[in-house]
Amino acid sequence: MTDFRVGYLYSLAPIHCGGEGNLGNILEIAREVHTNFPYIPGSSLRGSLRDEVLNTSGQNITDTLFGKELNDGGQMGVHQAWFGDARLLWVPMRTMSSSQQDVFTWVSCHSLIRDHALLANLPGVTFPNHAVGTKPGNYTIADATLNVVQLSDSEKKAIALAGNWPDSLKNSIATTWEKSLIVLPDADFQVLMEHSLWTQVRNKIQEGEKGATSEGSAEVFWTDVCIPRDTIFYYSWGYSLLKNNPVTQTEHNALITVLQSLIQVGGQANIGRGWAQSWVANNSAPNGI
Repeated sequence: MTDFRVGYLYSLAPIHCGGEGNLGNILEIAREVHTNFPYIPGSSLRGSLRDEVLNTSGQNITDTLFGKELNDGGQMGVHQAWFGDARLLWVPMRTMSSSQQDVFTWVSCHSLIRDHALLANLPGVTFPNHAVGTKPGNYTIADATLNVVQLSDSEKKAIALAGNWPDSLKNSIATTWEKSLIVLPDADFQVLMEHSLWTQVRNKIQEGEKGATSEGSAEVFWTDVCIPRDTIFYYSWGYSLLKNNPVTQTEHNALITVLQSLIQVGGQANIGRGWAQSWVANNSAPNGI
């Protein structure tokens, strides 16, 4: 038996899930092939959740939910809880201005809103080929001007989140989010993504490198690329219950507790990266347990 649900992540720190390819001293991030948008692979999300359940509830509950890990004989357990990729939904923009004042807002685009609405069972809508938002007016970013038109009632329904915000975000983040949204055509969103990712130049002293000082060490610089804090992601998840030894209420409760808490995803946890508040739209037990 399979059921289908939607979950969300709100990043409280920059998130870095490593991408493929050699870009020299640039530490790139994982990107979707069809959009080139950054994302959190489902395998990374699932691994983080598995570790949290293991730490809080023990090996038996973890194995029932996620399956036993690969053993020396090449055997692997069957998972009963599955997780898809965590995709961008709303990305914060801190480099906009309006009426000569700096503006903080969240931006999204037609395809991301459309795909989320399909998964979350929200009413679909065809957006116009121009920017719409909660605060109409002219916005400036870099050397471009963006004219934003007021969202219609049907568009407001299409951009809603499924379920309720978690208590930790409800009174602070949620009220600001509801008043600070801009939806762009996909092409414009692609351009703005060049300005919204978080980057930091870092350095490290390495011994025996080319260009080393007389003391035998060299200073190496590289650039981190991350998904910024305050980004909202959505992901699909659900259960595929086994006929024998299905998930119990106790195991479901253990998973829901983790899915509604702080989790760490991606790399660089030792410097505080990857922390996010997780929550789900539906926390009821699957039918049959």
